[in-house]
Amino acid sequence: MSASDSCKRCGSCCEKGGPSLHGDDRPLVDEGRIAARSLFTIRRGELVRDNIKGALTSLAQELIKIKGQGAGWTCLFYDRQVRGCGIYDYRPLECRVLNCRDTRRIRAVYDTNRLRRQDLLSGVEGLWEMIQTHEQRCSYEGISALLAEGSSGQKVKRQSEILEIIRFDIHLRRLTVEKAGLDIRLLDFVYGRPLTDTIKMFNLKLVRQHGAYGLALEPGCSQKAPTF
Repeated sequence: MSASDSCKRCGSCCEKGGPSLHGDDRPLVDEGRIAARSLFTIRRGELVRDNIKGALTSLAQELIKIKGQGAGWTCLFYDRQVRGCGIYDYRPLECRVLNCRDTRRIRAVYDTNRLRRQDLLSGVEGLWEMIQTHEQRCSYEGISALLAEGSSGQKVKRQSEILEIIRFDIHLRRLTVEKAGLDIRLLDFVYGRPLTDTIKMFNLKLVRQHGAYGLALEPGCSQKAPTF
């Protein structure tokens, strides 16, 4: 690598979000180099910002990413003080091939052989069945279909059905922690981000009025999307 190609350690790529994981990265998770609690899942149908295309898009297939720091998207393993990576020797594929001045290598692997929860969790008895149940009951495709169907007169019914989906998402997360003993830090990996947060991509927000929860329109919420 020439001097012009070497990393300038500006941190720009790390601050845009952690990398998505690919099949080549599976040993890093299996061997504990990257802890599962450091990951989160973006589920199929979720609205995301494509860093390569620079546009919002609905995800065609789920992917797994390294979490951000706090409420931001800066990669969990990025150390701002030293402007370096905390797992540099075990960094994922996207980090290894990324060169911000020549994006040909990252473009070549970007949407290929992405790691899925099934690759990592399908052998965990009981847990994988709960994930499948969650996908059946809480899919983004299902929510989109509810919002698209029916007349304006059915608005209350549709809102009630969406609220029931959100309640199930909350219930299953709580049940998995309280009854199955799952580390709460694993929930965003196991079930994806909570619907109480991601419902915003439909320009909706959860509100509480007179002791009950409802949904309200909040235009512009869809812009708050993770990158991949």
